Amino acid sequence: MTTEQDRVIVTTGSTAQAVLVHHRDFPEIRAEGASPQAAASNLVNQLTRALDSALTKWRRDAIEQAIVEVQTFAAPKA
Repeated sequence: MTTEQDRVIVTTGSTAQAVLVHHRDFPEIRAEGASPQAAASNLVNQLTRALDSALTKWRRDAIEQAIVEVQTFAAPKA
């Protein structure tokens, strides 16, 4: 089974102080932030907005699963 670390991709952002994240299944939906966790929180917002345009149950379920995985990635580690 893959983990959320395998599915959430972190790359360099548009500036030296920013990072860009996207979910492996939705590379077209990206978000930027000062840290990977901040960018992931922004990505959750972008994915939630994408639910509005999900026309099929399969697509909606896939986006909801991606949201859970990104939220897990963004959660503070103990």
